[in-house]
Amino acid sequence: MPALPITIVFFLTGIAVWANALFFLGIGSKPASDDASNPLVAVGWITLLAGLSDFVQAFYIMAARPAPLGSASVLISGLVIFYAGFFTFLGITEIRALDLRPIGNVAFAVALVPLPFWQVFTGGWMLRSILVVWVIAFLAVSATTYGKLNPRILGAILLATAVYTFWIPAWILVTGNAIP
Repeated sequence: MPALPITIVFFLTGIAVWANALFFLGIGSKPASDDASNPLVAVGWITLLAGLSDFVQAFYIMAARPAPLGSASVLISGLVIFYAGFFTFLGITEIRALDLRPIGNVAFAVALVPLPFWQVFTGGWMLRSILVVWVIAFLAVSATTYGKLNPRILGAILLATAVYTFWIPAWILVTGNAIP
């Protein structure tokens, strides 16, 4: 079975989440010298690329309706577009070194709005658990931007999110298996 287009979303978005996680953990978050650029700008470019790529993949999924998604392709595309928007907004905000609080406001909505997709993933325990992890991760982003959660805790949450919700599903798909 060939890998689904959603695999690209999983891999690239996972890289963006990973890069943000390491930044919030303090790994590579300080400029190398006084005249060096802010590392958050590089994280922003990674995040922006993931967001824009997610848009492309979502439109492809919606148009092609690849098996096994079939009629669920439009719903899945809508969810991917929703997250693509967030990662695009975040990337631009990081590149421009803007205030992250508006991103926190958006993250709060991004945490809650996808919950109705719960029914789309009937029979899929892992996909449903991924939605739960995303709720926690996006609420943590919101709390961190307002100083209510230590950035290192957010970094740890994002690290787990990158691995569990993006890279493990991608690995499952590229090995020819269905996500449980």
